[in-house]
Amino acid sequence: MMTARVAVVLMVSLLVASACGKKKEDGDGKAKTAERAGSDGVAAKSEGLGAKSGGVPTSREGQMYLLGQKLAQAAMVNGRAAPDVVARTFKSANTISDITLKQQLAPLPAVTGNRAEDGAAGMGYLLNGQGKELGAKIKTDFGEASAATYELAVKINMLPMLYIDDPKDTMGDTMAEVFGRLATRANLPETALGPIIAKLKARAPIAEVTDMALDLNKTLPVAIAAVYEKDDAKK
Repeated sequence: MMTARVAVVLMVSLLVASACGKKKEDGDGKAKTAERAGSDGVAAKSEGLGAKSGGVPTSREGQMYLLGQKLAQAAMVNGRAAPDVVARTFKSANTISDITLKQQLAPLPAVTGNRAEDGAAGMGYLLNGQGKELGAKIKTDFGEASAATYELAVKINMLPMLYIDDPKDTMGDTMAEVFGRLATRANLPETALGPIIAKLKARAPIAEVTDMALDLNKTLPVAIAAVYEKDDAKK
């Protein structure tokens, strides 16, 4: 299996190519928010190597976070966002999987036109289908920490579609516990996920939790890099 460093070089060129399409302003509500998340990020990480400097992750743990992020974003907005955005985001996930795991991803569920059904199918794809299988392979190939960062990315990017700020709803507590457990498995500092865990436990407004979840796609790769990426001295 190729080294993480070689994988980075391939990912830089292929991910940038898959992100070159023009972003449309379709969608509304949570779907529009998720569409924005799905189409941003790859190009921003294309200027160099290493997530600490805003580049493509050089550690397996960081690469698996990026894989989980793109796969979850594609699955959760499938049937909600513009088809080209979904296709481009899924292509990014497939590129990372192919390069790092030597595995092509199963296609996303066919769109029915019913948003509730499409959303349920997307969750099933992530939690019981390809997403679950990928998590097991990552653990086998790269270890516990990489599997944890992958799962963390999947759960974080599912959160905007799942969270309810009703004090009587227990989803917030469940997700807070899951995030805490995954952060421990990934060897991340408490500060990495502490703020969103607090928001979930407090049943903060949906907009606040959604914005924080999207921001984590920028801050968590840096936190992961601080733990796992080695500083490459330029010669």
